[in-house]
Amino acid sequence: MMLSEQAQRALILLDRRARTTGDLFVLDRVDRAKDEIIRLNSSAPVAFQVRSAWAHAGAVLRERQKLVPAMRLSDIAPQDEPGKDEVSFATVELREWLRTTPSLAKKQRQLLQDLATGREGDALATQLGIPLPRMREQISRARKRARSAYVIEVAA
Repeated sequence: MMLSEQAQRALILLDRRARTTGDLFVLDRVDRAKDEIIRLNSSAPVAFQVRSAWAHAGAVLRERQKLVPAMRLSDIAPQDEPGKDEVSFATVELREWLRTTPSLAKKQRQLLQDLATGREGDALATQLGIPLPRMREQISRARKRARSAYVIEVAA
């Protein structure tokens, strides 16, 4: 699909507007206006396309703000973010490392992942049918191996 010359010039004007702001509302508005210009692909004058798309995008976003008030990201505690289980990025990174590191045996990896999700050693021992002292020993060895592997892999 080829865009009309007027639509292309309208997109360029909106792009320039986006480059001169750091306001998220304006950036969202530019993005919505661009979508509308592409969707319509009109041969109307450039100024009319920009004005029309800009007004429509603003109306849609203001209506959305009425329904869902915006909050500053700095005002949201990490544990209060919608759909977020982890407390910090460090936790996410550590879990991702644990999932992908080649330094751990399959059983060690599974054991540490279970512990990271909040499972307790006694529950794991019962589930696997091994004595609790043996489970504690396995946990200790897996943690020791993970600590040394993490230092080597992350420091590299």
